[in-house]
Amino acid sequence: MRDALDGSGPIMPASHWYVMFNGEEKRKHLIDFFSPKAFLHCSAFFYDASGERWLVYDVNRGGVAIVALRSAEFDQWLTYMRSTGARVLSVDWKPTRRSPIQIGMWCVSAVRYAIGSKSLALRPVGLWRDLLKAGAKEVFV
Repeated sequence: MRDALDGSGPIMPASHWYVMFNGEEKRKHLIDFFSPKAFLHCSAFFYDASGERWLVYDVNRGGVAIVALRSAEFDQWLTYMRSTGARVLSVDWKPTRRSPIQIGMWCVSAVRYAIGSKSLALRPVGLWRDLLKAGAKEVFV
């Protein structure tokens, strides 16, 4: 990934991403009843070697969180998330031709767009299935 300040050209998306799927003990919203408990939400993250940070991209009902974590912080976060049942897929970013119009901004549509997925999934469980069909592998198990 290029540094935005070095002037060497446009900033390119990360070439390798991880997509995390997680749920909660209690379903809080009506739409949550349409998905398995383990797949109520998804987010994405990647490692930026030049900044020596893990960057987490999380779109949720409260807004958008973009968080940079050092390796030790990331390990703690990932360990905690895995202890709550989160599952992670490893995917390569694939540049694709997409519609210039994106309808909606929720976790699934945001992650699909960030990782370059052609999936048309609307729910996290659908994205999970589509990414596995496209060759993603479960990691951090």
